[in-house]
Amino acid sequence: MGLFSAAQQKDSQIGVDFLPHGVAVAQVQTGKNNPGRILRSEFVAVDGQEAQVEALKDWVQRNSLHKTPCVCLVANDDCDVYQVEKPEVDDAEMSQALSWKIKDLINYDVSHAVVDSYPMPESNRKNETQVGVVAAREAVVRNYVDSIKATSMSLSALDIHELVRTNLQVVQQSTEQSLALLSLTPESGLLSIYSDTDLYVSREFMIGIDQLSLATSEDESVFDALLLELQRSLDYFESYYGMGSVTNLRIFPQLKATEKMAMYLQNLTNFDIEFISLGGDEDDPELDQHCFHAYCAALRGVSL
Repeated sequence: MGLFSAAQQKDSQIGVDFLPHGVAVAQVQTGKNNPGRILRSEFVAVDGQEAQVEALKDWVQRNSLHKTPCVCLVANDDCDVYQVEKPEVDDAEMSQALSWKIKDLINYDVSHAVVDSYPMPESNRKNETQVGVVAAREAVVRNYVDSIKATSMSLSALDIHELVRTNLQVVQQSTEQSLALLSLTPESGLLSIYSDTDLYVSREFMIGIDQLSLATSEDESVFDALLLELQRSLDYFESYYGMGSVTNLRIFPQLKATEKMAMYLQNLTNFDIEFISLGGDEDDPELDQHCFHAYCAALRGVSL
């Protein structure tokens, strides 16, 4: 199975994210009635793939979700993402040409890789067309497929963290404007830059909530380091693509540490900063902060 197959449409869809110390799941409503509404989310803290699959099986059984469509995320450590110049070949030869381009970039035989691609926006300054390439070992992809199959859910697609964020309503509503999206885990951060809902830049850095929590009024160096990472990505967006500056910054999750960080950024930049609010009515379940990307994955193919 390729990395990006067509998603199914039923009454609900589940996103699954296998994390280093647990498995995150989120279920959203699909169809015409409140599409994207969070039905449930949960993070089960458990180490090891076998234990995580067993925990996921228990969750599916406990909530009677057998055969429910599911989008599963491939962990960052299990795939490689590259941005390369698009080969000048016919579409039928594109996959082979891209495999040839990345064969020296991956540390295994490309004949044992599943390779897929997605289009990148064109630069206003560079006379070349880039394409995003995702590569993963066949055995790794098969393992994800078998893991979801073991839970009795129906696998709609495998996807990656960088791309599923585009499914968010805050991104889909950012037509004709630029938007920076910053999400943070305990260990790291991921910044995505969009313009007219197209993904231009995606960059991960090793500054997370745990580090931000250590900042004090006497030592705000971690905030300086984060601001530097943001500025580098924004400078690349402006210089490579010839786009204007980005002033809209959206952040997830909203915690004491991230609120303090946002206040620091607000004092030094011209960002319009807001935290991403997920969920609708007061009666809707809150999204577990570990389940952000699982929620994004569950939104794949959902018309918001």
